[in-house]
Amino acid sequence: MSNFNNNEYQSLVADIIGDTFYKDISLSGKISFIRKYAEVIIRKILDINPSQAVTLGASNIQNRLERLPNHEFIEMAVETIRGKGNQSIHTQHLAGFAPEDFDKVIDALFDMLSFLLINYFEKYDFGSRNDVLYSFSLLPPIIRYKVLMFLYRKHPNNISVIDKLVLATVKAFSIDEAIEWVEKEKDALVQMGTVTEKAYNEIVEKGGVELAEIIRSSSPANMYLLCRMKISQVGGVINSRGVLYSDFESALPHYKSKGILMGDDLETKEFNDIMNFLYLGRKEKMKEISSETNPYMVINFIS
Repeated sequence: MSNFNNNEYQSLVADIIGDTFYKDISLSGKISFIRKYAEVIIRKILDINPSQAVTLGASNIQNRLERLPNHEFIEMAVETIRGKGNQSIHTQHLAGFAPEDFDKVIDALFDMLSFLLINYFEKYDFGSRNDVLYSFSLLPPIIRYKVLMFLYRKHPNNISVIDKLVLATVKAFSIDEAIEWVEKEKDALVQMGTVTEKAYNEIVEKGGVELAEIIRSSSPANMYLLCRMKISQVGGVINSRGVLYSDFESALPHYKSKGILMGDDLETKEFNDIMNFLYLGRKEKMKEISSETNPYMVINFIS
C-alpha cells in the first residue's frame, strides 16, 4: 500500500501553487514556496508517509535518492532548489534574486516533475500504449520535452520517443531549434524506418497484409524525413495560431476532458496517479481556438 496519497496533499499544494504562480509576491517568496513544493515532490517520489519529516538536504533523503535509477537527474534538480531556497529564507543573503535565479529554480522544478514520468516510462516502454501517448501529449510542452530528451539519450532507437520529441521541441522552444536537433541527429534518423514492427503487425491483424503494405509504402522513408515533415506541418500552424496549451493551466481543461485513462490495471493506475499529481493545485485557463477542424491533428505514422 502506498504511503503517499495525492488527495491528502491537495490543499497544501493548492496553497503553494497559488502563492507561487497566481499571486504577485517577491521572487524570494516564490522561491521559498517552490522549495516547499519540492519537499512534497520528494515525498511522492520516495513514497514517504505524511508523519515523517522531510528536508531536502537531510542525509537520509539524499541516501534514498542515490539509490534511485537515474538518480543524477533528480539530485541536480533538488540541489538547485535547495540552494536557492536556503538563500531565500536566510537573512545573510542580502543581494536579492534576479529573474534568472527564478528561471533556474523553475527549470529544476520541472525536472523534478518530469522525473516522475521518466521513472514510469523506464518501467513501461514509451510507445507501447496509444492511450498513454495521447494523455502524455496533453502535458505542457516543456515537461514533455524534458521527459523525451532524457528517454532519447537512453533509448535512441525508440522511434515513438523521437516522433514526440521533435514535436515537443517545436512547441516548447522553436521551429529552428527542432530543425537544429534533427540535423544534428540526421545520420541516425535516416537509418530508422517510420512504421514499427508492432504497428505493422497490428495493421495486419486488423486490416490485412495489403493494407499494412500500403500504409508502410506511403509513409516517409525514414525518421529524418518524418521529423522534417512534422516540423513543417506543426510549425506552420503554430506560427499562424500559436500553441494550443503551453502551461499546466491551459493544458488542464484538455487533460480533464480527454486525458484520464480508463482501466483498473496497475500500469493505468500508476499513470493516472502521476498525471493527477502533476496537475494538483492548478487552475484552469482555456485558450480560444478556431472552431474549424483541429489544426493540431497531424498524421501519425508511429504506433
